[in-house]
Amino acid sequence: MTTVRILQLTDLHVFKDAEVRLKGIPTRELLEDVVRHIGESGQTFDHVVVTGDHTHDELPESYQMVRRILHPWLDRLWQVPGNHDDRSVLRSVFGDRVSGVGQDRITFSFSAGRWLCLGVDTHVPGAVPGRIESDQIEWIRQQIRWTNPDRVALFMHHPPVDVGSLWMDPIGLSGKELLHKLFDAERRIELVCCGHVHHEFSSEVSNAKIFTTPATGLQFSPAGNQPTFVAAPPGYRVIELTDEGFSTTVCRLPVTRFSPVT
Repeated sequence: MTTVRILQLTDLHVFKDAEVRLKGIPTRELLEDVVRHIGESGQTFDHVVVTGDHTHDELPESYQMVRRILHPWLDRLWQVPGNHDDRSVLRSVFGDRVSGVGQDRITFSFSAGRWLCLGVDTHVPGAVPGRIESDQIEWIRQQIRWTNPDRVALFMHHPPVDVGSLWMDPIGLSGKELLHKLFDAERRIELVCCGHVHHEFSSEVSNAKIFTTPATGLQFSPAGNQPTFVAAPPGYRVIELTDEGFSTTVCRLPVTRFSPVT
């Protein structure tokens, strides 16, 4: 039985200046901790997917730092943008990994055994919430028609469901009902992995199991009616795809080194 192992990293929020912190959290330092932890664990991956918010300041130097930190996986790296990304700048630094030009949507498609893995771009320039439109749904359908896989996994920044948070859900994904209709019609879509909400959450729509993943830096809480940050170690998601289905788990660093400030 073939097993394809995928690492999902999300919400890196790296700054140009290594000393700058996000709500008291040194995001660059913790990303380096995460990569070091994975390396020391002996885990290996066939693919590495970043589901957005590579940087916080959207500067070329910040993307270059992300590229340097992720260098061990550049030959297997796949990316989609988040609301804290600039497509043009991301392309200028990761041009060998990202197709298209300028502000074109950044997507990807690769086969993993009998699975098809698709990267869906939910970024809206200048906005925090994301959006899905009908042409993106058609792109997903087209990729499935061309490949005719047994199973499909989607990777995207904004989750296609509400997470039950008074402050997170208003900055979520518009057009998600289009994805729900697609999930109903195309039951081979079995897995959807997202970021944006900086905490672990799971849900399902039709046959699609939907997961969000902790950030590599600052952690959020869905509680309350305004942004809430918590002291918790950074994390990442490990996904294993087989002919029979998938398994997935969130891994976190063993200790909480920093506490957020507001």
